[in-house]
Amino acid sequence: MTYNLDELEAPAWLNDEFFCNVMRESNNDPTIELTGACVLRPGTNKGDHYASVMFRTTVKYRSKRNNEEQSLNIIMKTKPEADGMKKDLLDDDGMFAIEIDMYSRTLPEMARMLKEIGEEYKYPRYIYGTLKPRTILILEDISDQGWVMGDFISTFDDMKPIVKDIAMFHAASIMIEGTDPTFAGRHGYSMGEKFMAFEGMINKGFGDLMQLTASYPEFAQFAQPLEKFKANLRDFYVSLYNPTKTYQNVLIHGDFHSKNMLHKVDAEGRHTDTILLDYQICCWTTPAIDLYYLLDMIPTQEIKDKHRSELIYMYYQQFADLLKRLGYLGKIPTLLDLQIELLRFAGLEMFHYAIFSSFRYMDQNAIDIEGLLKGEIDNPVLNNPEFKKLMHTELTRFLHQGTLSSV
Repeated sequence: MTYNLDELEAPAWLNDEFFCNVMRESNNDPTIELTGACVLRPGTNKGDHYASVMFRTTVKYRSKRNNEEQSLNIIMKTKPEADGMKKDLLDDDGMFAIEIDMYSRTLPEMARMLKEIGEEYKYPRYIYGTLKPRTILILEDISDQGWVMGDFISTFDDMKPIVKDIAMFHAASIMIEGTDPTFAGRHGYSMGEKFMAFEGMINKGFGDLMQLTASYPEFAQFAQPLEKFKANLRDFYVSLYNPTKTYQNVLIHGDFHSKNMLHKVDAEGRHTDTILLDYQICCWTTPAIDLYYLLDMIPTQEIKDKHRSELIYMYYQQFADLLKRLGYLGKIPTLLDLQIELLRFAGLEMFHYAIFSSFRYMDQNAIDIEGLLKGEIDNPVLNNPEFKKLMHTELTRFLHQGTLSSV
């Protein structure tokens, strides 16, 4: 196993006294005492997540109320204490405040509404969260309950539970917003400026594409459109996270990719269920953001190429059906409305290809991720024929549909 370096040594304040207090508070039981030491382990493998530091432990405890020893596996997210890009990204508590609110308040309400129409929205159980004196979120660790992390999804059938989850999430959020006038405002936190802080990574991604336009004649036609796109990128990206005026806004997950979900897998290797994780950048805006993540960050390129339209159609059918069953009284947008919205915000997909597509062609354990994110190391895949073919195909599509333009 290769772990994130900042997860190999836990901060001193994550000690038995702290965990005892957490169990007392989360169970509302001051008689709880630990029956053994809590041994901390790294939370995830290297490359599985970026925007936090994670640890796992098992808490064994006994209460005077029933006197039986109990055990709970937990996973916790904290802020980085070592200086660096990760610490800078999480300098304020905004992302933690969002996620604590999501797990303690919004997700339980979504699950309650969906249960009333016979649907089950699963998420890890919230145990504890606070921003003071130190920032931490603690959830039940469900990795021992048959939930496993996967890689890019390689069959259309395995995409189905993922599509269902995001349709449920979006539909339930509309229902909550309809009854809570503060909901949209509370979720107005924009990630646009946060993402733009990855300036080195962005310059590197577009610089690599410009290198292709200079090195290979078949890419030359994209040079001017790419320069124009990048010049307008900040304005586009920041505005992307404002509520849309052209479609029904939803609460987006916002970080909807293959490493932010766990799956139940049957004996034949098929995914029977999926659970979403990492609700730290949820905001009230266009569903196009999550849907481009659905297309670009979750399936293999082959599944995307074969089933792109079908995935959007399946999402829309589920979304519209759920709204009807939840008793939504507003106007449900049409599939055509959704397709136009996707085309309007296709610059996000262009951004995804420029910044992230090369990661599919490299061994992430063998490279310095932070160095790559800062744009400090060379991209090892620029001469990869498969990568070049993909980028030529997709850049041509963006040019033909108007996402890239030299005019």
